[in-house]
Amino acid sequence: MEVPFDIKLTLRRGTVYYLQHRSLSSAEPHYFIVLNSAPVEQRVILMSVFTSQIEKQERAISRAGHPEETLVRIKPSDYSELTKDSCINCNKVFSKPLAELIQHWPDMEKKPIDLPTDILEQILTGIELSSQVSEEEKALIRGKDSSSDLRC
Repeated sequence: MEVPFDIKLTLRRGTVYYLQHRSLSSAEPHYFIVLNSAPVEQRVILMSVFTSQIEKQERAISRAGHPEETLVRIKPSDYSELTKDSCINCNKVFSKPLAELIQHWPDMEKKPIDLPTDILEQILTGIELSSQVSEEEKALIRGKDSSSDLRC
């Protein structure tokens, strides 16, 4: 399937899409950040989801014994698309086939906007520290030519 030009222009690590995902209990769209280094070439999009349920995520991370750095807090002043304080649990990575994004592109309510680099780096560090993200997923996030440092 050919990737439309406007998707090629925006689909990269750090882009935030407002979309639905079948793995979420809510049918409402959420903000998802693209994590992998080359989603067009890899034909899959690895993403983390924003949630405003910060306390629930804090409890889950604490109970599971995950490092605190695997929860990244984001305020509306950090990312203007947000209307309330939110977080990203870096222990959860969602995948979406590229073909599915292409299919839903015309119906998307909001166009993608990049996340600030400093927040993206915190998320990538949290993912690297997570024991819940598979090595295969981490390899796609790092990219084929990177070391263990995801910011390469």
